[in-house]
Amino acid sequence: MFIRGARSWAAANPPEAGSGEGAARAQQSADEAHLLLLVRRIQAGELSAFEQLYEATREDAARTLRHLVGNRVEVEDLLQETYLRLLTAVKGFRGESRFRTFLYRVCSNVALSHLRWKRRRPEDSFAEPPEVVAPGEDPERAAERRQAARLVEAALEKLKPKKRIVFVYHELCGMSPDEIALAVGSSVNTVRSRLHHARVEFTEAMQRLVVARPMGGSHGRP
Repeated sequence: MFIRGARSWAAANPPEAGSGEGAARAQQSADEAHLLLLVRRIQAGELSAFEQLYEATREDAARTLRHLVGNRVEVEDLLQETYLRLLTAVKGFRGESRFRTFLYRVCSNVALSHLRWKRRRPEDSFAEPPEVVAPGEDPERAAERRQAARLVEAALEKLKPKKRIVFVYHELCGMSPDEIALAVGSSVNTVRSRLHHARVEFTEAMQRLVVARPMGGSHGRP
């Protein structure tokens, strides 16, 4: 139940979009080929290609960082740091993984440093996630969705940084344990172990939060 709630939170900003599974795979392949071409141009010294890489991946990176750190105010600064690191790191990319997995690794390194810093400053640790209003959405339903998003974010705050990153990548970004292992630089077994513990801890945190602040439609408290 609570894991589905986390996935619902991310549904407004899905990691990929496509008209059918086959079309989505074809789009991903074309997207990956385009990114690899840009990487090769950057490695050949064509820095203007980095601007194109930024434009092609910025939205994905920003969405991923927003899920990882849960604060839209901080995302812009973290996005700049991500691309500063990427400018150096991309020179060593050899195609051992998909480029987006490589990008997610840079995002996770930036987010991990930030989350560790934030845990040392508990007074600054919580900020409401961005509110996305769907056109024509019922106001009561929108309020319930925002409350659910706040609960999910509060539960994520309870996870240690490494567990949070693995949880977000799997449950909200739809990445496989193999992809996550490449993205975070750990073994698949380590990723599976962190994911298991993160799911347990997230569910327990959500249960406590729901009891403390019951969700409800017109009779619930905001």
